Amino acid sequence: MKNCLYPVAFIVLSALAAASLLQASDLSSYRQFHLGNSAADVATQTGMESSELRLVSSRPERIEELDWKTNRSALATTPSDSVREIRFRFYNGSLFEMMVRYDMDRTGGLTDADMTEALSAIYGSAAQPAAKEMAFNSGYNTTVRVIAQWHDAQNLLSLVGFSHGDGFGVIVSSNDSLALARRAMVESDRLDYVEAPQRAREVKAKQEAETAARDEQFRSRNKPDFRP
Repeated sequence: MKNCLYPVAFIVLSALAAASLLQASDLSSYRQFHLGNSAADVATQTGMESSELRLVSSRPERIEELDWKTNRSALATTPSDSVREIRFRFYNGSLFEMMVRYDMDRTGGLTDADMTEALSAIYGSAAQPAAKEMAFNSGYNTTVRVIAQWHDAQNLLSLVGFSHGDGFGVIVSSNDSLALARRAMVESDRLDYVEAPQRAREVKAKQEAETAARDEQFRSRNKPDFRP
């Protein structure tokens, strides 16, 4: 009987370990935020208003951002919270990327290994980064140093370090949605470039029409009373 219990115990422990690994490997989440959440849900979670969303591009797809500084809300934060701010990015109203920046006062003295260890306790073993640098800001102009990464078929979580010892951050993104958003932003830039001459002509015509209307108003008022 005693020997019969060993396989059962092994199966139970294996199941618990697998469940723990699955939970630890949920790369679609960061704290209480989940990729795929709506912009309205994220605004509510952070104590912000949907009107605070910033429009990045409206065509061919809608790209929006919401910047949350943790010190402006008591929701899910404490005075000692290590997160300073999070930029949430939305593709057609769905969260596809989170850019987390840690407070330097809370990460001062910590090494790359310390940060990797802390995140590995949540997300499992880290993988070697696919690239040494990656983009961090909304325009994909600023690059940061990639320290470690965790990934699955759908999502990527990257631990990054800022230049000049400016601390650490984390980028959590949906692979498919991020690719779609980047293509949409490139197309938006192309459309802006192609349509720029026509928009310039329209702006000029509007300004000329406004100037003509103003001058006519002055003329109508001044001409009857003018005496040379």
